[in-house]
Amino acid sequence: MVIFPPKKIKIIKINNKGRGVVATEKILKGEVIEKCPLIILGKEDDKFIKDKSMSDTLYYYYLQQPDLKRDCIMLGYGSLYNHSSSPNSEIDYENDQKETNMIFRAIRDIEAGEEITWDYKFDNDLIEYLSDIKKYY
Repeated sequence: MVIFPPKKIKIIKINNKGRGVVATEKILKGEVIEKCPLIILGKEDDKFIKDKSMSDTLYYYYLQQPDLKRDCIMLGYGSLYNHSSSPNSEIDYENDQKETNMIFRAIRDIEAGEEITWDYKFDNDLIEYLSDIKKYY
């Protein structure tokens, strides 16, 4: 697994959201913001994490990938990007035997100091749940 340290972002506290990711300098449309390594879960790991009563903290870093028929844990800042229905970034997956990363890419220019968001594409109840959890971290 290769780690790609982010160069133009940092984590800060965002009012009414908890932690979030912001640009430290201008990021251009189409630019890769971060490559977050993914740890692909086996069936036992997946079962443990889905039981949120046992593992609330792990659940926060958990990512379901139904299109790829797998679940994983996000490393890097992946779990700290906040949701927006009008985001300034999108995600894509790099997926082969040697490299498995979630790639955050700017879909428009992002100014220094601006929060970086992506559309979780979840229903509203889950978005509210995730927002509530972030307030405590």
